[in-house]
Amino acid sequence: MPAQTGDDTLAPGLTLLADDLTTGRWHTRYADLLPRDTLDVGYRLLIADF
Repeated sequence: MPAQTGDDTLAPGLTLLADDLTTGRWHTRYADLLPRDTLDVGYRLLIADF
């Protein structure tokens, strides 16, 4: 069964992101990302054998 993340788990991070976007903090912190056309942040696959 695939892992799922519920709204309760995501809510705190989304609240922080919304605040960062509203205040301009995100733009200040990550301004170097804005001119890029692509960004390779990698891909991770986790396999667990239970």
